[in-house]
Amino acid sequence: MKAAAIFLVVCLTGCSSLSEEELWKRIESAKANKNWDSTLQVSQRILKEYPDGRFGSWARFAIAESYRFKNQPREALDNYKIYVERYPDLPPAVLSLFLVGYIYGNNLQMTDSAKYYLEEFLQKYPQHELAPSVRLELESLGRSPQEVLEEKLMDQRSVSKK
Repeated sequence: MKAAAIFLVVCLTGCSSLSEEELWKRIESAKANKNWDSTLQVSQRILKEYPDGRFGSWARFAIAESYRFKNQPREALDNYKIYVERYPDLPPAVLSLFLVGYIYGNNLQMTDSAKYYLEEFLQKYPQHELAPSVRLELESLGRSPQEVLEEKLMDQRSVSKK
């Protein structure tokens, strides 16, 4: 299986004269199969060969997602930030901004940076469907899931006693 995956990566990145759309179809297939190495490599190829093309912004987002699913938070973070900066009006920018704050807080334990980006999210998108999740992230920054759960249980008990 590994040999087939390596062959696929070599073919996808080494095949000449594929259109941007053909490359994007290969990314979609790789993503569907959770093949993050192929997704990453073909996305990088799109950015190199078609930087201003139709799928350039989506390739950048696919790169960030690939790194996130490969558990490489710093690389994911860098690419989400680039996405937010370069494509602020495209829908994945909202999710990218949330994920920047989330990664800072949950993967890198950098609570000050997490707070900055999560608050920026709420300032820009206070009514977005992710806003409640962002508020919850802000409330639980720097605390373990167990601590947050215990506090919620205590709050429920005090409400039920009233």
